[in-house]
Amino acid sequence: MEKRKSLIKAILDTYRISLAYIGESISKYGIGRGQWYFFNRLLLSGDGISQEQLSEEMVVDSAHTARAVKKLEEDGYVFRKADPGDGRRKKVYVTEKAVAIREEYHQIYKELNNILTAGFTPEEVELTRQLLYRMRDNIDIYVKTRIKDSQ
Repeated sequence: MEKRKSLIKAILDTYRISLAYIGESISKYGIGRGQWYFFNRLLLSGDGISQEQLSEEMVVDSAHTARAVKKLEEDGYVFRKADPGDGRRKKVYVTEKAVAIREEYHQIYKELNNILTAGFTPEEVELTRQLLYRMRDNIDIYVKTRIKDSQ
């Protein structure tokens, strides 16, 4: 029996397998792995933010964000509009096409949460959520501190 001691391996394996589930589930929308994270943010957490803000939130370079937004725009899920406060900057918004699939699309992620927490008590689910977000915050602070220190 395999020893299960590596926390990062467990996290990465869960992430990798979850990506396979998500990819299969959202393939009918034509949204690929390079776009779904951005699409989730815009559709489920609110749109009307700049590509720069998306890059910062997603902790990815601006070229990756630009490619993802361009593909989502070509597929009719988002559009860019000039920022009224700064004409050089464009904000990204979801289209009616995206809004029309919001509930069905969100259900995919709800189902994944249910799969991941099968057999957990409500207390275990909450504790897991808290611990994972603490880990996420720890690495976020560490990375942002390193970036500031290197500038």
